[in-house]
Amino acid sequence: MRVFYQVMAALLAQLASPLAAEANAGPLVPRDECVGDQGLAALGEKLRHASRDRDTDALMQLVDDNIQLDFGGGSGKRELEQRLTSPDYNLWNELGAAIALGCGISPAMNGDGYASWPWYFSKDIIPLDPFEAFIVTGEHVRLRSGASSSATIIGAVSWDYVRLNDYPPEDAAYAKVETRNGLQGYIAKAYLRSLVDYRLVATKRDGNWRVTAFIAGD
Repeated sequence: MRVFYQVMAALLAQLASPLAAEANAGPLVPRDECVGDQGLAALGEKLRHASRDRDTDALMQLVDDNIQLDFGGGSGKRELEQRLTSPDYNLWNELGAAIALGCGISPAMNGDGYASWPWYFSKDIIPLDPFEAFIVTGEHVRLRSGASSSATIIGAVSWDYVRLNDYPPEDAAYAKVETRNGLQGYIAKAYLRSLVDYRLVATKRDGNWRVTAFIAGD
């Protein structure tokens, strides 16, 4: 996981530049669609600072009192504060990883509209079962013929989705996947992120953008 979070930290720095999307290849490369909305842009900037500094007080000012944290009833600021540093959740790491993947706006920005980090979560652009879909979080990530760094390189994937063929053991370094053009092989797990991994969701409450969910699963 260290490699994954190093990749995410680098992306946080890249997102400070409007040229971030042009500096990388791939349809799911991090992007920030929220800069055009003053309130969302300000929220995103404050979230980045709170994540970088691990500033609990600053983060709590950005989230809704009843922020949803799971699908089993977990919610609220007090619970979020506990989970930020709990070894069972490590939400500070998850927060930084989600923010690094950019901000997106749902197509219908009306009373039911929302914004999300990662950006692609607010889009209906990945035609796979959510639990099979994984995002390759890097450029020219090697696809190998076997689950080993010495296996033959048979291709590469840049910021795109793949289908996970089966869930590997937790301590495995590689996972078997199928690319969108049907090529099957193995990719290092450090570069794979589930479509339903942690995401932040923001909605407008009383004219102001607030983070109303920080959640994983479906």
